[in-house]
Amino acid sequence: MKSDFIEYLSPEAVIKLDGKNKREVLDEIVTYAATKSFAEKSQLLEAVWKREKMMTTGVGQGLALPHVRVAGFGEPVVAIGICANPVKDYKSLDNEPIRLIVFLAAPDADQDTYLKLLGSISYKLKNQETVKKIIELIDSPDKIYNLLKK
Repeated sequence: MKSDFIEYLSPEAVIKLDGKNKREVLDEIVTYAATKSFAEKSQLLEAVWKREKMMTTGVGQGLALPHVRVAGFGEPVVAIGICANPVKDYKSLDNEPIRLIVFLAAPDADQDTYLKLLGSISYKLKNQETVKKIIELIDSPDKIYNLLKK
């Protein structure tokens, strides 16, 4: 499998999230991810909330990285959600509202690829200027996609 998250991303996977709280935005991004996989939405949501109970995926500086491994899952799915409304109840590590969510779902059987994909997301988005630029481009999925491809 490929180890750079951009190889699993498309402009259609860059979506504007209209939810006003953590539950709503995660539901929106998981709904999209379920359409791109063989997993049921309920299965993905259950995995996401199980992961959130262990530790928040709000890493700080407006960024959340919800990531799950699912038994029997096919090809990894990556989706990027830009929050139209800052999500104040996400409980990020720095207590700042979340504006950008990068969701990763991958097969349970391939931990190595999963970790490489997660690492490539973290590497690409460690620059706060990149995160700010993505948020500014909220209505331009193609531009966000091209920015991330660089």
